[in-house]
Amino acid sequence: MRTASGSPPLTPRPTVPSKESLLRRLRRRLVTIPIVFVATLLSVALLPLLLVFLGLVDLLRRRLVFTRGLLFLVGFLLFESVAICGITLLWVIQLFYRNRDWFEHANRTAQTLFTTGLYRMGEHLFSLRTHSEGTLPPTGPNAPPLLVFIRHCSTADTVLPVLLLAPLGYRLRYVLKRELLLDPCLDIVGLRLRNYFVARGGKETEEDLRGVLDLAADLSQRDALVIYPEGTRFSPTKRARILERLQKHGPPDSYALAASLTHTLPPLQRGPLELLRTNPSADLLLIGHVGLDAAGSLAELLRGDLFGQTVRIITEHIPFAQLPTDPVEQRAFLAAKWREIDAFVGTFRKAE
Repeated sequence: MRTASGSPPLTPRPTVPSKESLLRRLRRRLVTIPIVFVATLLSVALLPLLLVFLGLVDLLRRRLVFTRGLLFLVGFLLFESVAICGITLLWVIQLFYRNRDWFEHANRTAQTLFTTGLYRMGEHLFSLRTHSEGTLPPTGPNAPPLLVFIRHCSTADTVLPVLLLAPLGYRLRYVLKRELLLDPCLDIVGLRLRNYFVARGGKETEEDLRGVLDLAADLSQRDALVIYPEGTRFSPTKRARILERLQKHGPPDSYALAASLTHTLPPLQRGPLELLRTNPSADLLLIGHVGLDAAGSLAELLRGDLFGQTVRIITEHIPFAQLPTDPVEQRAFLAAKWREIDAFVGTFRKAE
C-alpha cells in the first residue's frame, strides 16, 4: 500500500518485546544517561593528565596505542552526550510539530551522522583505510527492498551498512542484541525507528523469531533489514564451541559448513533462513569485510592490532528473481555464499 505522495505509510514500530514496560525503560535510562554525562565530564576534565601519563607509557611503544584509545574513548563519550541532547531536542520539537514523517527522518539523520562520525573519527585516530568493491543495489525512489546479511566480527562492523546504504537513500532496520540498549543513543533512537532487539544465547527464541519476521513483513522500496546471520561475533573459541555442538546435535550440512569455514561462523540460523523462506519480494545484499577484526576485543585494541589496517568490504547484490525459493536450495545457496565470504576474509588475513 502506498500513500498519496508515493512514499510507504508509517507502520507500528516493533522494537524490544512488548513485555518491557515503560517504567523499566525509564529506569534503565535514568541509570545509563547520567553515567554517560558523568563519564564525559570526568574524561574531559582529566584528559590533560591522562594524556601525559599515557603518553609516557606509549614512549615504550611505537604506535601511541593507549593515547589513541583514550582519544577515541573521550571522542565517543562526547559524541554520545551531544547526540543525547540532540535527539532529546527532536522529541521536544515533535511534541509541538506532531509530524511522524519528519520525526522519523530526523532520527534517521541523527543515526547516520552519529555512526558515520564515529567511524570517520576511528579512521583518523587509528590510521585506517577503507576500500569497498562489489555490487550494490540500484538507487532512486523505486530502489528494491533489501535483506542485508553481513559478517560479524566486532561492534565496529555495525556501522558498515549505514556507510554503504544511507548514501543510496535506504532506510535501515537492524536486528540487534538486547544488551545494546545499555547505550543510551541506541536505546532512544533504536526504539523510535524500526529495529528489533533479540535476547542472546537462544533465550525467547520463538518470540524473537516472530519479531524479526514482523520486521521484514512490510519492507517497501528503499527499506533494508540488516541481520547478522552468524548470530554472534566470530572468534576461534566460538568457532570451536559451535563445531563441537554441531558435531553432536546439528544437521550434517551445518556441521560440514562450520568445519569448512575458518574465519566466519555458519549462517544457517533460523532467523536468516526464515527471512529467505518468507521473503515476498526483497533483494539480498551480502556484505563481507576484513580489517575490523582487531576491534573485537579490548586486548587486541591495546596490542595495537587495529592501527594501520585496511578495511576491505566486498558486497554482492542479488535480485529477488535470482534467489532460490526451495528451502533446501536456500540452505545450500547461503552456505555457498558464506564460503565465498570466508575465502575473501582468508585471502587478506593471510596477507597481514
